[in-house]
Amino acid sequence: MPLSTPSGHPQKPRVLTAADFVHEETYRATRAPVTLASTIVPDAYRSAEFHRLELERVWSGGWVCVGYTSQVANPGDTFLTVIASQSLLVTRARDGALHAFHNVCRHRGSQLVCKDGNYDVIRCPYHAWGYALDGKLLGTPYFKGLDVPAEQQAQFDMSEAKGFRKEDYPLLPVAVESWGCFVFLNLSENPSPLGEWLGDLPKRLRGYPLHELKLVRRQSVEIKCNWKLIAENFMEYYHLPWVHPELCNISGFNDHYRVQGPGMYTGMCTFPVSQDEETVRLDLPAMPGLNSREAQTAYWFLVFPNIALFLLPNHLFMLMFKPDGTNRSVEYADLLMHPSALAADDAERKMGEVFNFWTMVNRQDISAVERVQIGLESKAYPGGRLCYRFEEPVHRFQNMVIDRMVGRNRVPAGDNEEDPGWIEALKSSKPQAKPLVGGKQHKLAEIPNS
Repeated sequence: MPLSTPSGHPQKPRVLTAADFVHEETYRATRAPVTLASTIVPDAYRSAEFHRLELERVWSGGWVCVGYTSQVANPGDTFLTVIASQSLLVTRARDGALHAFHNVCRHRGSQLVCKDGNYDVIRCPYHAWGYALDGKLLGTPYFKGLDVPAEQQAQFDMSEAKGFRKEDYPLLPVAVESWGCFVFLNLSENPSPLGEWLGDLPKRLRGYPLHELKLVRRQSVEIKCNWKLIAENFMEYYHLPWVHPELCNISGFNDHYRVQGPGMYTGMCTFPVSQDEETVRLDLPAMPGLNSREAQTAYWFLVFPNIALFLLPNHLFMLMFKPDGTNRSVEYADLLMHPSALAADDAERKMGEVFNFWTMVNRQDISAVERVQIGLESKAYPGGRLCYRFEEPVHRFQNMVIDRMVGRNRVPAGDNEEDPGWIEALKSSKPQAKPLVGGKQHKLAEIPNS
């Protein structure tokens, strides 16, 4: 699919249909090696039909992070979420097991839970059918605990109803798993294990006590752009000097390194993290158990499709985002801390300063991606050439989207070099890895000019 005519003038993009969006040939320019690749077709950000298919093939076909274990720390704790327009609830049962269900009563289809909270019984507000925290139907309004007066129990009794068994009407389950502090759901009928989706990411971060982190700050934001622009903006640092001068003071442009193994994620690290107290004071205590290198490293991971991790030695800042239509997204900006940091002197002020810094950085990004969305509405725009030195993670991400759209549900491999550089950078006191050049240790002379 050429992007220009022989004269060099842009070729007018043809109108794409639903059939095109699930066809491999549509994405030929993005399937090319990153040194030659162009961006995914612009209709991926503006077409209602692409969005409809994407909800089915991307959002309903894999693992999606929806919240944190600290939100369901105790039996009965329950929170609501939405994936691909499906209302869902996540709850902690009495035995400590995590469960997730479609938020719909098996009787007449009423919404069951309207707000986060702690529930002894999940009771339908319409006809009072009640469900245990593990999803079992406890009964219709005639069993103990549903407050039906004795003189009225007979008229509510369904024990004589033919063909009716409580065991046949549990809540409709959704696959749920957790990793560290994260809760993931999968709407597929036969989901693969979460471990396959995450690849080697848990192993890379095994030194961090992620399972102990707690959500301490949250900001909800509505963004006027397609969700993929949020993801792509996070995973490349080409824009840092122009959009984030403050961030460059603690995460230097030349200190970024590719961190990429197999898994549904893209990753970078900054080593070492700079200390600039005039920008932000990062003086909370480091998480327990980190080695000397981890105590100087910031990791930036995008776990497909919807969470961006800003993992620093003493905190985790998170962006969790979902589509709200073709060109709108809903995002949570979250700060998670280890209990040891919460107990530190002046912890509230310090946490507030850290949270304010990252939400300021996020506002800068929001301004940038909303401008991109406006530009992408131009029917004349045919797509752009990826800058391989800084945008290989974008290329990887867009190919993950394409895989799902064309029905190729694979987990991509990582870098194939014997050592992409980041391992030695973390082993030595002085980093030996070169900054990102397409994520690989290429010599510049070996790569054609873009």
